[in-house]
Amino acid sequence: MDIAEDLSPSEKISLLLEKVEPGSVRYNALQAALDFKGSWVELGRHLKEVEAEELWSQWEYSSVTEYYKNELYLGRGEIRKLREGYEWLQNEAPELLEWRDEAYGGSGGERRPTPDMDTVDQLSRGWQEAEQERLPQETYLELKRAALAGERSASQLRREFKEAIPEHLRDKPEPNPRKHLKRALDALEKALNEIEQADGEDNNPELFERARQLRDEIFHLVAMKGEDE
Repeated sequence: MDIAEDLSPSEKISLLLEKVEPGSVRYNALQAALDFKGSWVELGRHLKEVEAEELWSQWEYSSVTEYYKNELYLGRGEIRKLREGYEWLQNEAPELLEWRDEAYGGSGGERRPTPDMDTVDQLSRGWQEAEQERLPQETYLELKRAALAGERSASQLRREFKEAIPEHLRDKPEPNPRKHLKRALDALEKALNEIEQADGEDNNPELFERARQLRDEIFHLVAMKGEDE
């Protein structure tokens, strides 16, 4: 479907809705994407159905990624959160997928609110850490209870899950060659400045020139690393 490129994602989705059969899976997925901020669980359910039945191929898309990007205007990070968050709800809190009040104590009972997507994303990550035995199961269960009760935000969960993982099991940061080169450059610059300010009697001109050449080479490496990134 040809959609004007100067429209916002919401406007593009609204136009597509006018051309798709109301009540169909495709229509419902588009509608859920339009209401994404308030109904991420519903959108996750639709995406699961689209993936399971490969419905995107019936709508002239070459891949599910193309469908997500060009029709629902969802990025990789959002797709991951939707997919993993919905899976977490299915496995760890299926009661939150029940939309009828009867599931919560009969007619008139109040439905427990579903946490926002970022909170569920952190719970999903904590669940995975517990499954891999990197996080104590009791810690995960306690934080899960607190989050579902509205006592923890996504940022609080992120911090507490991280702190609960033993030091020797934590992911090590990737080495940063540019950072180390910049430290070496700063140290060399400082040394050269001190040499220049010192009395000239003990200075070795040849050594000083070699140090300057080394500084220039390190500066070049730092600049090259910056371009690569």
